[in-house]
Amino acid sequence: MRTYLAFILSLALPLFAEDRTWTSSEGKTFEGSLKSATETTAELRRADGRTFELPLDKLSDVDQKYIKQYLNDQNRANGLKEGPFADKIDGEWIKVPIEEHGLVFQIYGTSKLKRLKEPFPLFVHLHGAGARADDVEVGKVEIAPQRLAKDEFYDDHPCLIIVPLCPPDTGWGDHTSKLEGLIDTLINSLPIDRKRIYLSGYSMGSRGVGSLIESRPNFYAAGLFADGEAKMSWVEKVDTALWFTFSGERDLKGAEEVAKAYTSAGKVAHFEGFPDHIHNQIHWTLAKTEGVYDWTFSQVRK
Repeated sequence: MRTYLAFILSLALPLFAEDRTWTSSEGKTFEGSLKSATETTAELRRADGRTFELPLDKLSDVDQKYIKQYLNDQNRANGLKEGPFADKIDGEWIKVPIEEHGLVFQIYGTSKLKRLKEPFPLFVHLHGAGARADDVEVGKVEIAPQRLAKDEFYDDHPCLIIVPLCPPDTGWGDHTSKLEGLIDTLINSLPIDRKRIYLSGYSMGSRGVGSLIESRPNFYAAGLFADGEAKMSWVEKVDTALWFTFSGERDLKGAEEVAKAYTSAGKVAHFEGFPDHIHNQIHWTLAKTEGVYDWTFSQVRK
């Protein structure tokens, strides 16, 4: 209980315990700090020690936004204990039905997350075309999330792992908004580190990762690409750290040129080409590359 309380305080106190300048809806200002809040009222403590309660609509729009962020952070901290995903973080793969968030997905996290004193990363893996289905056997995931969930890696990189399922006869690009909605729901429900959201994909899944970083160019910390695609347009538009692993059955030269241009532009990119590997091998190659997870979890969004 003490550890959990310390975790909540670590989220809230640095942001909301310090004095700041408040502005009323009439334009009057005063110095003070936020003591507590609800959806409709705020309890404030002025610099002179006086405490009073004020309806939110009596504060400026900026102050109301500040308080809403405070409430959001409190809900995120409590999410490990009583939120919509609290019962799904138990050290096993859990399948979430399509009715809840628009896509079937599997979620994995252990009790280690509940013992952390700081927000934790989110790792999202998008599978290839061959895994498309209406339903999936629990725990049946591609090698990247499967390997990351093993103790030898998870102990060093505790995180929440999400593996969505792409419906038949569609591609991940058809579900960008649903994927973003799921990611945002997780971020708003759990103490996930917004600066450490990682994407991983194989083949069609890599193209899905591309769609996500194109949609929100400065949102993700890193993306792992096992074949799929590499676009030169990302050099100017995207600011996500990229790791490319390509087989001999894909455009090795093109991916390497993108990585070099990305690096020359002052951004982070890594390229490894395997001319002798076939496409179906490459996601295993990436997942078993020494240091790939250390590299991934060292990336932090600016």
